[in-house]
Amino acid sequence: MSLFKSLSTLALLLLVTACGFQPLYGEQTSNRQVTTKLAATYVMPIDGRVGQIVRNELLDRVSPKGIPAQSKYRLRVKLSERKQGLAIDTDDSTNRYNLTIYAKYSLLDSTGKEIIYRGTAQSIASYNVVSSDFANLSAEINARKRSALVVAEEIHRQLSVYLSR
Repeated sequence: MSLFKSLSTLALLLLVTACGFQPLYGEQTSNRQVTTKLAATYVMPIDGRVGQIVRNELLDRVSPKGIPAQSKYRLRVKLSERKQGLAIDTDDSTNRYNLTIYAKYSLLDSTGKEIIYRGTAQSIASYNVVSSDFANLSAEINARKRSALVVAEEIHRQLSVYLSR
């Protein structure tokens, strides 16, 4: 039985390599270009506290070795936010909110004049409202931060897929 498992595992591995599968960020694949192209991307400043969180996360993901001396691309991101009440008590007070962050982004050439790629990303984070104002503020700030991190991750993923072509 174990011989059968070993042979079937080996056959599966051979099939996966035969189909052309390559990890997106692989060091020994042709997609190593993705990390090189991303590292040559300058992330432009984004307005607001949420923009600062998104930009810092993008900087960590796109160019972990620091801001490039000579950038090949520029990334411009515009954020918007919406808060929507979900659950309403019998006394007409809202006790749960969805916080949605939308991002529209453009990958520009090094001069910042020609748009190479554009896309959108969004994230929804929920939080409860209780009787404590401090707890409500903390929950909203935490939801905003969680949503901002997911938006940055989504932008990074979409850019990586685009640059892998």
